[in-house]
Amino acid sequence: MSDTKEISAIVDTVGRTVIGIVTEETKTTVTINNPVIVSVQPDPTNGQLQVQTFPYLFMEFIDGDKTQNEWTFTKSAIATSTVKLNAQITNQYHAINNPAAAGVSADEEPEVIQLFGADGEEAE
Repeated sequence: MSDTKEISAIVDTVGRTVIGIVTEETKTTVTINNPVIVSVQPDPTNGQLQVQTFPYLFMEFIDGDKTQNEWTFTKSAIATSTVKLNAQITNQYHAINNPAAAGVSADEEPEVIQLFGADGEEAE
């Protein structure tokens, strides 16, 4: 990934595991950029555990610079950790915060599929 900063994990005040890049830390607070919630729950059909990740706040709700999505947590209300997260979860974090551009780029012509000929008959 282009971002080489380490992703940290905390547990917030309601028991959610939150991961993100720590941008500032004081004696009493920790600030995380683009936090993502990690949710683990059993699949109702087979009982296997499923891991879901989703942003703390969806980017669609942010005006302006979406990279300035920083949240400050009070250390007395959270649990911090020194665990090193594996690539599977960090890749999900990066995919949420750096989604691949979908569709056609501005300098690329989209493929046109002709359904009908000039005479209005179905094209072959």
